[in-house]
Amino acid sequence: MIVFAAEGPNGWFIPADPKEFWWGSAAFLVVIALMAWKLLPAVRSAMTGRSERIRDELAAAEQARIEAEAELVALRDRLADADSERERIVREAGEQAGRIRTDLIRRAEAEVAEARAKAEIEVVASRDQAAADIQAAVAAQAVEAAERVVKAELDQTTHEQLIDRYIQQVRSS
Repeated sequence: MIVFAAEGPNGWFIPADPKEFWWGSAAFLVVIALMAWKLLPAVRSAMTGRSERIRDELAAAEQARIEAEAELVALRDRLADADSERERIVREAGEQAGRIRTDLIRRAEAEVAEARAKAEIEVVASRDQAAADIQAAVAAQAVEAAERVVKAELDQTTHEQLIDRYIQQVRSS
């Protein structure tokens, strides 16, 4: 409870001397007026400044939020682009691997066919060479046998004629 200082208790909270009451009230009003005149604008200015700072900070925070959301959208777009790029690269790599595999198979088949053809040519050449070698060996043995027979049973002139005929027959065949 607030008790005003007075000269004596009168049972009221008002001083006993009315002048004291008027002077106290006047002093109070002067203090209030001075506060309203000097302090109120400063308080109002401080409150307005604070409100403006808060408003500016809120606006800056909102702008930062908008920029962050835009950055997030951009990052998500880039991530989606990166995913699609990754899928494209993987797809192209698979296609290229398939083309390379097909090309390698085709090349291997061509090399096998070429080797088979060379082998067949070599087999035919070897067979022809073997046949020629056998024919030459048989011819040489036939000439030798014929010479023995001729030497044993024919004279020299007949012998030479038979050899010449035989050689001509061998050449013609």
